[in-house]
Amino acid sequence: MWIDTHCHPFSGPLRQEEKEIFERARVAGVSKFIVVGYDPQTNLDVLRLVDQEPDVWGAVGIHPCDANLFTEEALALLKIQSAHPKIVALGEIGLDYYHKDTTKEAQESVFRRQIQLANELDLPCIVHSRDAAEDTLRILLEEKAKRAIFHCYSYGPEFGRKVWAAGYFTAFGGIVTYPAAKDVQETVRIAPAALILIETDCPWLAPQSVRGEQNEMAYVVEVGEKVAELRKEKPEEIAEVTTRNAVKLFDL
Repeated sequence: MWIDTHCHPFSGPLRQEEKEIFERARVAGVSKFIVVGYDPQTNLDVLRLVDQEPDVWGAVGIHPCDANLFTEEALALLKIQSAHPKIVALGEIGLDYYHKDTTKEAQESVFRRQIQLANELDLPCIVHSRDAAEDTLRILLEEKAKRAIFHCYSYGPEFGRKVWAAGYFTAFGGIVTYPAAKDVQETVRIAPAALILIETDCPWLAPQSVRGEQNEMAYVVEVGEKVAELRKEKPEEIAEVTTRNAVKLFDL
């Protein structure tokens, strides 16, 4: 059985077929799901789903591209929402220097405040990092983040070694299946087994066999099979180790 450790089944067209995509994923062998918010509205969707579905847990947070939505009231609400027993992480939080929706200064301030909240609540951070590798890791270390996951890992093996040296996780999604993603694939090959997770980030970044189409949680199996191929292991071995890692990290 597999765990999708990062999905957004309430985003885009997926919202119209939530029940169906969960069922397709379960039939494919996905046993647990971490649904992840990224703004005030999707955080409410997370809370709705964790109450509706017994095999769903969640994370709430403010994405760096939505840093302008962050206020003291929003922070107080995140703290209240995180008290829900099925909220198992703060996320999706981090830095995004590719999109220009918000300034680097605003993103850093919001990122730090949410790491501090995660530390206060003893929750891991689900981290979005795009074109901001070194700054992301620096801030996590400066804020002494206890546990962190570099979600949808898109950097190379040299940076991966820095992430693992800090004790943080690398989570791999559909990118690892793309033929041109050589750096990410090399990172998968050398990653410590105890610090890897798999995810879909649906509805975005569908794996190679359905690339360009809508992604969904069932496709985490293709991600896991590619990770197994790259590491020269059996898919069931990757399913076992990534499930064990997720259960321990998120206390599922």
